[in-house]
Amino acid sequence: MVDLDLLERYLLRAARERRSVTYGELLGFFERRVTWIHVAALCKDLGQVGERIAARGGPEMACLVVRKSDGIPGEGYFVSLREEEGYQGSLVGPEAVAELRRRQAAAFDYAAGLGEAFSDG
Repeated sequence: MVDLDLLERYLLRAARERRSVTYGELLGFFERRVTWIHVAALCKDLGQVGERIAARGGPEMACLVVRKSDGIPGEGYFVSLREEEGYQGSLVGPEAVAELRRRQAAAFDYAAGLGEAFSDG
């Protein structure tokens, strides 16, 4: 588990910069290596941060965390969208990329709209 406040600020900063982050970049920030256990724990933490942001009316931010190899999240991300939101699309390929880009755009717009209220302190 990582510091959820720091994780939230990191994601909002990335969203304000209109960029995604890799699992490795994010884990490295928290001084952890990319291992199955660390990625799984990070995904749980992303879920908790997502709930916090959603409670304030924001979009999910886990869409910003992607694999270095292909620039999209792992299939588990899309599986969770199916379970939690009824996503009907593919787990890979152009349909998944289009859904990801739509969600990233919502995250970017949300963070930009925070304006001066955002503090990445």
